[in-house]
Amino acid sequence: MIPFVRRPLPADLSATLAAKTAALRLSNAPYDDARSAWKTAGTTRRSLKTYLCAMCARPAFCMYCHESRGTDVDHYEPIKQSPLRTFDWDNHLLACAYCNQQAKREAFPLDPAGTPLLLDPAGDDSADHMTLASTGVFIELTPRGAETIAVLGLNRRPELIQARLVSWRGVIRVFEQAARSGDALTTDDLEDLRFLPVVDAFHHFAHDVAAGRLGLKGVRPVLTSYAKKNLPVISGAFPACRL
Repeated sequence: MIPFVRRPLPADLSATLAAKTAALRLSNAPYDDARSAWKTAGTTRRSLKTYLCAMCARPAFCMYCHESRGTDVDHYEPIKQSPLRTFDWDNHLLACAYCNQQAKREAFPLDPAGTPLLLDPAGDDSADHMTLASTGVFIELTPRGAETIAVLGLNRRPELIQARLVSWRGVIRVFEQAARSGDALTTDDLEDLRFLPVVDAFHHFAHDVAAGRLGLKGVRPVLTSYAKKNLPVISGAFPACRL
């Protein structure tokens, strides 16, 4: 998951969300009423989806896996867990049908202190909690990373692992060609990498450059050195990341 900057909504849409939340606060059955209100709020859902699509790292694609087209407005904290956050803009994410309806569903694991274990794409950088192996599989670095991989099934979908593998190889090829030329990278050189099947491969590559992990993944020293020299340009592709 690539962190993004959540933009403010227009005043009229914010007012609509606030009014719907106020109505739920008066409910004697907030979960049932929240479910019903969300199901019938088609216009509001479509508006939210429009704004979420514009904030994705890969435009209009799932904020969890980045591989599939975003189809659903997902509640990071599920309605069952917190019905009063049903219309909370800070609780809305764009997800594909698989991540939302088959993998995550109503799962929302917490640690003993009540802190969410599932990473939130709006504020968490997955590269702080997991790393992408050159095989396309995610390896956890923290308990939150492990839980997120499990909840979203990030290593259970062969087609997703294959897409990340192909994307990783694509990133390596681009940098190998650039390193051979000896020219400094430009933002235009990196633009196409944002539209790989899984842009997260480029995201993890950038973190590997910053952390000095490329050599551990079999990347040749000359490419590692070239990427490190161009880290400022690479960092510009992920403005919400700490690189």
